[in-house]
Amino acid sequence: MARRSLLLLGLAACACAAFARTALADDPVALAAEHKVVEEDDFTTRRYEPALLPIIAGDSDIGVEFGAAATLSLFGDGIVPYRWNMDLVAAVSLKGVPGGVEMAQQSYLWDIDVPALAGGKLRVNPFAEFRRTVNQGYFGLGNASSPTPLAGSNNRYFQYVHEEGGVRQYMRYELSRPVYLVSVTSARYVNPTPYPGSKLAGDASERAPGGGPLLVGVQPLAIGSQAAGFLYDSRDSEIFTSTGWLAQLGASFSQGLPLGAGVTFGEAELSVARYVRLGGPFVLAAQGVADFKFGQVPFFELFTGGVFKPDYMIGGSASVRGVPFGRYLGQIKGVANLEVRALHLRVHAFGQSFQFGNNVFFDTGRVWSDYTFRSPLDGNGVGLKWGSGAGMYFLWGQAAMFRVEIAYSPDASSVDPGFPFGVYVNDGLSF
Repeated sequence: MARRSLLLLGLAACACAAFARTALADDPVALAAEHKVVEEDDFTTRRYEPALLPIIAGDSDIGVEFGAAATLSLFGDGIVPYRWNMDLVAAVSLKGVPGGVEMAQQSYLWDIDVPALAGGKLRVNPFAEFRRTVNQGYFGLGNASSPTPLAGSNNRYFQYVHEEGGVRQYMRYELSRPVYLVSVTSARYVNPTPYPGSKLAGDASERAPGGGPLLVGVQPLAIGSQAAGFLYDSRDSEIFTSTGWLAQLGASFSQGLPLGAGVTFGEAELSVARYVRLGGPFVLAAQGVADFKFGQVPFFELFTGGVFKPDYMIGGSASVRGVPFGRYLGQIKGVANLEVRALHLRVHAFGQSFQFGNNVFFDTGRVWSDYTFRSPLDGNGVGLKWGSGAGMYFLWGQAAMFRVEIAYSPDASSVDPGFPFGVYVNDGLSF
């Protein structure tokens, strides 16, 4: 659904920037000369950088969000981007509904990112989270799914309750710079609960043309996953990239329990990103992503993509910005992103360094519900979805980058004609 900003404080955005920095990075061993860093960056002086900040934000989906984010980073010994970084975040949101107020969303996460192990070749990033959303979107399968509810349905027709908790271990090992071997192991519990009379409840009872269930995974599940693949990373910096390539090729296997749920699936992903200086502070960034899922895929996995770092796809802040979360579901996804970005200004305050910048972007993509590429669920024609917009960057110190973006998409307009935009507050670059 379209994400409408209700309240956003500068410090809150900084807090959002301070957590979950799990982006794939350049090799962390000394040799900072191989990274493009500004003259004031200091990776040698051994020091801690702590922060504890409030989160006050929100949108039309989750209401007003309250919480706090704590981060602690250790720098020193020439290790880029830090010796280690640890984050802890807790947030809840309250939203007005007919008859009162509900807790629309709650989320809690912890992670620690540790480069420079095993002689500088190994980087590990364990991560744990729990989240519960009572108005998660589900609009049906395919690239041609409709945002029009059934006549007489209530405001929960395109919603369900999504509850999920789990742990993940990301590991990256240098084979021969800039080529790395990546392994990701995860275990999680997922409990999707349809509302009576909702679109999800109806589809869960339907049969596919082949005779099997139209959807799988509409029940409590434990899911174990193992992913592996290769990474080519010649970026000059993971915090704000100006030059280089980032390419990923990986595959994963996942098994759901109980076995009687019939959830067994795989995924493969290829992504390539290129970064080029345009002159002055401006950088052109371009990315292409192809993601394939196969087997008995639970429905909630059909609106995500990414073998190493799963995220919403094709909607959301890491894919086609402006397209609502969960708007399109399919086994195959293709995405292209084009962006011009820059950091313009550095200032000092309270003993800290801050940099400001902005970006403009265009994203496009689509999904296919199956491998026939002819399913009526996907409609006719090219079927590309798109979003376009602009944003602002804010870099706090050397490692805490966040962005605030607003994107227009016709798909946001179809869900909320009064506000056809997505508004996002995120840590790190989009890609």
